[in-house]
Amino acid sequence: MPHESKPRSGGPRATDIRSDRQIQRMASSQNMLIHEITRTSRLQICKNTVHTRIIESGYMIHTKMASRSPFSKLHINKRLQWARNHMSYGDKWTAVLFSDEKKVEPRWT
Repeated sequence: MPHESKPRSGGPRATDIRSDRQIQRMASSQNMLIHEITRTSRLQICKNTVHTRIIESGYMIHTKMASRSPFSKLHINKRLQWARNHMSYGDKWTAVLFSDEKKVEPRWT
């Protein structure tokens, strides 16, 4: 009597072994985010599938990037000096358009 596989819950796998390896290569060698891998792969898969395949690989682990200040002390000092030099600009500021506005939270230590 031949062995028969039992029906299992859930749908069929969305990827094959070759696609799994492609996803794992993209994640490990190119430092891509999960949604970037989903977008650039030519597969019709969701980001949860990509995440699952990376976890199944067994040799990649999820780690959080170390947080650091976006500006060095040199950058902060240069920005402060620029601001001090332009404090007397007066009403001319209404005509200035800043294209790189960022939220800056100085770290006073």
